[in-house]
Amino acid sequence: MHSKFLLSSCLLMSGLSQAASLEESVAFAIDYSPEILAQYSRYQSVVRDGDAASGLYMPQVNLYAAAGYEETRYNSGSKLDTDDRGLTRTEIGVKVSQLLFDGFKTTSNVDRLTFEAEAERLTLISRAENVSLDVVRNYLDILKAETLLELSKRNVKEHQEIYQDIQDKKSKGLSSNSDLAQISARVATAQSSLIAAQNNLFDLQTQYLRLVGKPAVNLVYPRFDYALLPSSSQVALEQAVENHPEIKASLLDIDAARKEMRREKGDYYPELKLELHANKNDNVSNPPGGVDEDARLMLTMDYDLFNGFSTDSRVESSAWRVEEARAIRLRTEREVREGTQLAWNAYKMLEQQKSLLQQNVDAAKIAELGYIQQFNVGRRSLLDVLDAKVEVFLARRNFISTEYDQTLAAYRVLNAMGMLTYALRIEHPEEWQGENK
Repeated sequence: MHSKFLLSSCLLMSGLSQAASLEESVAFAIDYSPEILAQYSRYQSVVRDGDAASGLYMPQVNLYAAAGYEETRYNSGSKLDTDDRGLTRTEIGVKVSQLLFDGFKTTSNVDRLTFEAEAERLTLISRAENVSLDVVRNYLDILKAETLLELSKRNVKEHQEIYQDIQDKKSKGLSSNSDLAQISARVATAQSSLIAAQNNLFDLQTQYLRLVGKPAVNLVYPRFDYALLPSSSQVALEQAVENHPEIKASLLDIDAARKEMRREKGDYYPELKLELHANKNDNVSNPPGGVDEDARLMLTMDYDLFNGFSTDSRVESSAWRVEEARAIRLRTEREVREGTQLAWNAYKMLEQQKSLLQQNVDAAKIAELGYIQQFNVGRRSLLDVLDAKVEVFLARRNFISTEYDQTLAAYRVLNAMGMLTYALRIEHPEEWQGENK
């Protein structure tokens, strides 16, 4: 598949040193994805199968030719009237046939493959939606990991500053060994958290390289268009059921299964063809120089009167595939509804959490500042100050995680509705627009 995705806005991609937007990353990932390439190949294969089936509407022309040696023996019944001879035999002929009626097998098969091709095209779009969500999740996780890494660095720096202050006080006899040991332990814990944050970021960057095909450099926080979100979960569910490509594809699979059943029923009918034959043979069971030429135009009928109930079995088999397709459509709709409801619930709950966690950050910071002031006048212990710093660090970390998770939940809602690539202003290439429309 040689195709590139077009962004509605102008994208500057002159080098990896420039900022990589979320839209750019998704566009690169879709074009790079082996999963999407495989599905595109599947779609094109079914389209070509439909073209091959349509060929039966056209006249079929066959040329036959043969040359070889023929040994003939003629005996009229009398010992005196015999003739044995070897001859060079040649045959050449052409047959032109036009299908007139086959019990609607050809038309049903063409319709079946048309439905299947359109279903594969919609599945391709659904694959792009899922790959887009994978990239969005990884992109936001990297931004979150970078933010948490900076928070961890700041946490280590603050603990090291306290360590230096306690060490200075101890050298002046104003602090104890236990205080120094306490802050030393907290510095080690902060540094361990920093290493874990760095490792998490490296893992996410490796995932980005696998998804997008290039390193994660200078990622920028996306601006989500909240106007694209539905007004309620009920509206989200209705739009998801109406627009999701997987549901549309499952409906087309039902139509394709019905056409397959109609194709199998075609064996209950005779097959009618108009055939033109023209032949020229030489030395075929004839004396030397014997030329045999003929031409004929025939209306032929081929009617299978009994085939061991094979047609009945194939019809019943295809009828069960219709039922299977119906069950898959029902399952697909349930999965879409579930995914949409879960994404919507997460978005709304995280919105409430974020507000509370912001209050938590503000309160924890006020408490930390108060504890530091009280520690300086001897009213609080060092342990109280360190615990307060941990509270601030955890509150900030929880708020940052929730903020990014809420943004991801908003993108999940759009993905569940089948609208994520639309929201990212990514246009599908012309090859995806459907050749059977």
